[in-house]
Amino acid sequence: MLQPFHRKLTPTRWTESGPRRTSDRFPRRVSGRRSCSRDLTGEWNGVAAPPIPKGIITSTSTRSPWLMQMVETRRADGTSVPPGERDYMAFCAPCHGLDRAGNAAGGFPSLIDVGSRKPREQLSLITQQGAGRMPAFDSLSDTQRNAILDYVLGVDQPSASRTEVGNAALASANTTPPYAFSGFRRWFDAEGYPAIKPPWGTLNAVDLNTGEIKWKVPLGEYPKLKARGIPPTGTENYGGPLVTAGGLIFIGATADETFRAFDQHTGAILWQAALPFGGNASPSTYRINGRQYVVISAGGAKSGRPAGGSIVAFALPEHVAN
Repeated sequence: MLQPFHRKLTPTRWTESGPRRTSDRFPRRVSGRRSCSRDLTGEWNGVAAPPIPKGIITSTSTRSPWLMQMVETRRADGTSVPPGERDYMAFCAPCHGLDRAGNAAGGFPSLIDVGSRKPREQLSLITQQGAGRMPAFDSLSDTQRNAILDYVLGVDQPSASRTEVGNAALASANTTPPYAFSGFRRWFDAEGYPAIKPPWGTLNAVDLNTGEIKWKVPLGEYPKLKARGIPPTGTENYGGPLVTAGGLIFIGATADETFRAFDQHTGAILWQAALPFGGNASPSTYRINGRQYVVISAGGAKSGRPAGGSIVAFALPEHVAN
């Protein structure tokens, strides 16, 4: 049975762990504007491939519906909204929402009463330089930036019927699209689960030689559904797999704080262990004095789960390993 060892990785051990993958989580720039990526399906986690057989890759997948809506950047009667509100809808609402309530689970803070938490000067600097998941909106003019801040902070703006004066204001009116994206919203049922038939998360083996899926199995489960006798549904997952030369696939990634080992050839679960927090990372393996370890970072915080910070290493008991 694998035994966990909570330990910090020294630089030597980190070097010995071998190649690692990283994911570019920065929003992409599209035609001068920013667009945030939905971190679902197979785009975030990466893939892993064993040395033998050739051409077989293992990847994860998340199936969760999203509601996408475009809204007009004007009022229902056809009149224009103030410039700050219009530019907020175009540049800020996709992440912070049209109602400015944000999405805490997705990492987008609420902007309601943000003026009581941060001074205007700091907010202006954040829009210029970015912070956390937010990119820098350095392409905005000072007029646009100040108008957006006025709107967010509740400062009175010119009425919609007043003529906008100044080249910068006119440029904002001409460049702001007539429609804006209302934000990233997931579609859940009344109990908070994805509103489609499971599985909601899978681990998959794909044969690149033939283009066929060799096997697909649910990845993760929800304890409350398990208690009802419902078979594993899979969960949304954030974290890639590790495939060993011995035919094992190690992966965390799930919303149930569990680290699992699968059979590379069949997808059967061979072993699993509880983690202190979600293993939303790709595992690594390293060897010390002839003993092999598999290690994963357990930081949690995804999928609305608790956040923490642990490095958890697993190895066979010494009498077995030797």
